[in-house]
Amino acid sequence: MRLAPAAWSKFWRLPRPERRVLLTAIILLPVTRIGLRAFGLRKTQSWLMRGPALVDKPYSNVGAGRAAELVDIASRRAFFESTCLARSLVLGRILRGLGVANALRIGVRVTEGALNAHAWIECAGVPLNDLADIGESFAPFGEIIPNEAFQSR
Repeated sequence: MRLAPAAWSKFWRLPRPERRVLLTAIILLPVTRIGLRAFGLRKTQSWLMRGPALVDKPYSNVGAGRAAELVDIASRRAFFESTCLARSLVLGRILRGLGVANALRIGVRVTEGALNAHAWIECAGVPLNDLADIGESFAPFGEIIPNEAFQSR
């Protein structure tokens, strides 16, 4: 991925904890996309959520909202299209590393006869990487059927 000098300048002006979060997202987004295709949601999510924190909690002062913005920036700068599920899994992993409790939400809706699915991350019931009312547009599985019922075995 080739970045313009202005993009590099912006990157280096970020505080060190934000640069670490951005680099983590840049690395994890393609890995997560490949993992989802090769191994499915359950195994990819399990892999992402185990292991040591990727960002040191005492060192970082990156808030949950800012982490969501940085993951979004990383996905826009990537050389591939990242899905809402991959972005949400990566954000959830980063938030875990920051010590922020979060929940993955997957919802569905029917639009013009087609079933659409969408994923987002919530902290204390508030969507971080989507609109505040996204739960009104997509019916989250967790409120209907436990998320575990939709994971492959």
